[in-house]
Amino acid sequence: MKRIFLSLVCLYLSISSFAQKVLPELKDGTKIGASAFVQGQEHPLSFTIKSMKGPVTLAWSVEGYGDGEFVMSEKSLASGTSIYSSQPGLGATKLSDTETYGVISKAAYKSLVDTKALTYSGIKFKAKTPDPNPMKIGGKEMDATRITSEDGKVELWILNNPDFPFILQTAGMPIDIVVTEIK
Repeated sequence: MKRIFLSLVCLYLSISSFAQKVLPELKDGTKIGASAFVQGQEHPLSFTIKSMKGPVTLAWSVEGYGDGEFVMSEKSLASGTSIYSSQPGLGATKLSDTETYGVISKAAYKSLVDTKALTYSGIKFKAKTPDPNPMKIGGKEMDATRITSEDGKVELWILNNPDFPFILQTAGMPIDIVVTEIK
């Protein structure tokens, strides 16, 4: 009887560890590979987190287009209310205190955790749980929350990281992005 019980406990632990979601560590120097989809065409894109402290700096590079970076204030990371959605110019793009790029603000993430909903860029989103199509990178399920606009036209997959709620995937935006690698 003890062997059966021990075998069941071991089986449960192995299944639990297999089914765990991955929460990648994001820090200064983290490199993120992605694809950008613009008017039906896919473009390789890479990001590098240059600084997670004020000013928050996210460098980007698009093959065949150029390089630049988004510079966000600590205030925008703390309480921003909209996603910068214009095509960036080459070089540094300094965002206003209400704008973020690549992340949602910590306040918006807290709203998502507390109420399973948030408003960003004037769009009301609700968490889609359970997610029938979880975000995967390298075959591993990410610890992310999928949110959908009230009209169902826009979706975001947000990494469950209260300090840096990075957007892993977008759908329905003018430029959609899908993260394919984090290292």
